[in-house]
Amino acid sequence: MTLARLPQWADPAVAEKAGFRSIGDAFTGTEHLIDQAFLDDDTTLDPDRPESLVYDTTGGRRKLVAAMYMLKPGTALTAVPDIGGPLVQWHTHEDLCFTSGGKVRGVTDQFGACPRGLFKPLPSPMVHVWITQHGCGPFAALEGLAGGRIAAGQARLCDHAHGSAS
Repeated sequence: MTLARLPQWADPAVAEKAGFRSIGDAFTGTEHLIDQAFLDDDTTLDPDRPESLVYDTTGGRRKLVAAMYMLKPGTALTAVPDIGGPLVQWHTHEDLCFTSGGKVRGVTDQFGACPRGLFKPLPSPMVHVWITQHGCGPFAALEGLAGGRIAAGQARLCDHAHGSAS
């Protein structure tokens, strides 16, 4: 359903008019827009009400590439829905620091603290659903620092069987 319905958000202006706001990470090559009302509601895994949209910003434009479905802040990784079996891996970001205006502006130090003036929100388990080809499959997390934290005892998944060679 995400493949069919998510393109309604392809135009970032439409998404912003509907209430999505950038977290200010476009400089990374991937920009996340979050709709706080969708994050706060009881709907999950709905492409008509995605908590976050992911745009590729390489080349100086925004291209919709994924939904990032998120559970309510504070939900434990051990309480995520069991969907997609071993193809789907939920993750959290407990190392990102935000401004009061919702922009990511740093990472935590070795003690898990944010720099002065920034805060660390409650973690929200999330899963990406890519509508474009992704080398680690349609449910892959971002790589590197942006990959987030997975549940204890899990290994980071890369689904080459369903991923893209490109």
